[in-house]
Amino acid sequence: MVWCNDAVSLDRCDLPAQADDGSAGPRDWVPTLATDLLVVALFAFLGRLSHAEGNLVAGTIGTAAPFVLGLLAGWLRAPCAGMPTAQRARTVRFGWWALGWTLGGGMLLRWLTGEGLAPAFVLVAAGVLAVGLVARRWAVQRWDTAALPRGPVRRSR
Repeated sequence: MVWCNDAVSLDRCDLPAQADDGSAGPRDWVPTLATDLLVVALFAFLGRLSHAEGNLVAGTIGTAAPFVLGLLAGWLRAPCAGMPTAQRARTVRFGWWALGWTLGGGMLLRWLTGEGLAPAFVLVAAGVLAVGLVARRWAVQRWDTAALPRGPVRRSR
């Protein structure tokens, strides 16, 4: 685990650490955070739409709120402290981190407010959020890696 700016780090990320020189501004990490928030909102919207209960807009906001709070808490307490926010937010490891905080925080807040925690809901939430928060990052990294040249090009005669 990284504490402040300790030289020794037990926290491992899937990208090499780089010093944050301050050149990365909000425009570098806001799109990733906005996409994460969109994933949570879409999860809540589709869930409310499939059950057709009450006001769709108010229901979506009510369903999404605890998960949004969990996601934001995870972003605020993010690992990989030696890495610029924009870079670490795109890692698969950060996706797992965001999933844990989003799902754990969302379910905890739902439990504290007396909302339902049906096993089917927990499983569906875990699956949908895993695809949106983890698999999305994995796919982007795979796509970026596949686009890189792999050594010298050999031509057949």
